[in-house]
Amino acid sequence: MKRSEKPQIPQLPHMPQKLQLLIILMVLSVLAACSNGYQETAPKTQEFIADALNPGQTVNTANNASTTGRTGNAGATNPSNSGNTGNNGNTGNIGNTSNTGNTGNTGNTAPVGRPAAALSELAAKVKPVKFSVFVNYDWYTAPYWEGRPHSRWITDNLKVTLTPVQSSGAAAQKLNAMIVSNQLPDVLVMDRGKDVERLQKAGKLVALDPYLEKYPEFVQTIGEDTLNMLRSEDGRLYQIPNWYINGSSGSGNAGYLIEKKIYRALGSPKLETWDELVTYLKLVQRKYPEVVPIDFGETRDGGDIQMIGMLYSGAADNRTPSFISPGSGQVFGVPSGSRLTSVYQDPAFRDTLLLANRLVREGLTSPDLLTETRDQVLEKLKTGRIAVFGAYDAIVEGIGREANNQLSAKNPQDGYEIIWPVHREGVDPRKVYPSGYNTLGWNVNVITTAARDPEAIFSYMNWATSPEGQRIIFFGPEGLFYDKVEDGVPIPNHSYIGRNLKQYDDLKIGEFNWYGNASYIDSAKARREKLLPAEARDWTTLGQVKVTFRTAMNITEFSNLDPAPASLEGIILQRLKDQYAQVVPRMIFAANEEEVMQLIGEADKEAAELGYGKLLAWKTGVWQNNLKKIKAYSQQ
Repeated sequence: MKRSEKPQIPQLPHMPQKLQLLIILMVLSVLAACSNGYQETAPKTQEFIADALNPGQTVNTANNASTTGRTGNAGATNPSNSGNTGNNGNTGNIGNTSNTGNTGNTGNTAPVGRPAAALSELAAKVKPVKFSVFVNYDWYTAPYWEGRPHSRWITDNLKVTLTPVQSSGAAAQKLNAMIVSNQLPDVLVMDRGKDVERLQKAGKLVALDPYLEKYPEFVQTIGEDTLNMLRSEDGRLYQIPNWYINGSSGSGNAGYLIEKKIYRALGSPKLETWDELVTYLKLVQRKYPEVVPIDFGETRDGGDIQMIGMLYSGAADNRTPSFISPGSGQVFGVPSGSRLTSVYQDPAFRDTLLLANRLVREGLTSPDLLTETRDQVLEKLKTGRIAVFGAYDAIVEGIGREANNQLSAKNPQDGYEIIWPVHREGVDPRKVYPSGYNTLGWNVNVITTAARDPEAIFSYMNWATSPEGQRIIFFGPEGLFYDKVEDGVPIPNHSYIGRNLKQYDDLKIGEFNWYGNASYIDSAKARREKLLPAEARDWTTLGQVKVTFRTAMNITEFSNLDPAPASLEGIILQRLKDQYAQVVPRMIFAANEEEVMQLIGEADKEAAELGYGKLLAWKTGVWQNNLKKIKAYSQQ
């Protein structure tokens, strides 16, 4: 039918037209009722939200069809959120979102907090926009945008909608295909370095400098020094950092977790040194044959083996996983004086591989530790089948926290607890750093030239990374788990204090926060926790304050150490990365210690032939230049 044509009312034979219209209206009414009848997930979701907020209470799910966009009390969150109880803990009038066009969800109901009575001056600067986002990691599967309290609030109040583009477990191939076909999404989330510079030099990225004067909050929030460190060779700014630090505080999530029930049953022995760890793992092996004594996070970026990185951090003073990882954004060189030296010549690397090999040979770790996925690891954690777990993000919501909350929901005495990172005998425990943080953040957002309205996207990111934006994205909208904000801190209410931990986590407020402001979030979480009774405190925040923030090394000086892929150094790095991905697994699964030592010697020789020395000289030059910049900024 053409747009200019008017639809014709079908004629039924031998019947007056008014009666025909009446019958048609009746049929349409019946169809609408049937359609509503198939929305089975909505009432269930409302009950789920009510259970998360107020365990044991029931919800009247009737008459919700007309309440979209309003909530009485409901909510959900990521690590540390707050919200509102309006009706003595009952969840009423929870809005419904249909979740069209996204992965694996047929409809969802989510609380959205109070509608904004009046937008702040900063929020009012956000321009309505719908944009696509591709997160350039194999392991990341984007959830649906619709149906989450914070995303619903953002769409309703700011008129902004994000459309995720999935990597399907092959991020690099997907990105290359999009570049070749000239079908880039509006925004890319990716590591700093080679891929950003490749896109910038190809003219595929939007420079952000024209927006900085109009949106001065951006520079004030992130810091001019940080933004200057992110500028490309042409002097322009293309990158918006994620989980940056504007201040002196550290940040990190890496650590070791112990399964509490098993640990207590085995006498709660001392677990500080490698020898004490191995003794404990053997005890687990004897007493709990169905449990993996120690397991680690999934292998990343083709060759970043978390088992090796975690153990390496305790192999000598002042070691962190980035020093030995060839992955994107990593150092892949060990500092020695004013030079970066070969990984394969580092005694700490040697000791790490010897321990890893021992764990494998003695059956103390999972035989498929190099190939198991994040979901497979999580499933073992959630059923308490890992006695000790080490990972770069051990305490965050998608892994250790989720497992702990699920186990403790069934048995308050069960779950996982973080311990101080284990280390080789003689290593100073105050100089063990399984986390490495960068004031520039974890990764960056870039706006591509495919975006129709890049300023609108920037206006949203400018708001999203501000304390106000971070509060709504990370803690949820006001009216769910907090009713007021004092000095930037959302004050937790009864909904937060009485939350069901597992169902609270499943609502996942905090997703799509690719503009993380670590300085604000970490400070707000720590201050908020002090307002809570012990039983209501956030597991992740406590672990960060107790251990992971204190065992994170500032590695900002090692920024931008990825050479351009097509450069000589870039080609050398790729060859070394391929070599590392082949030889290190062989070391881990070697037949004995002698074979491990032989393989390390051979790898060192081969790396030298591949040009490792030239790459290290280039990286050393960048490192020393960074130190000069940091010194100059500090003087300013």
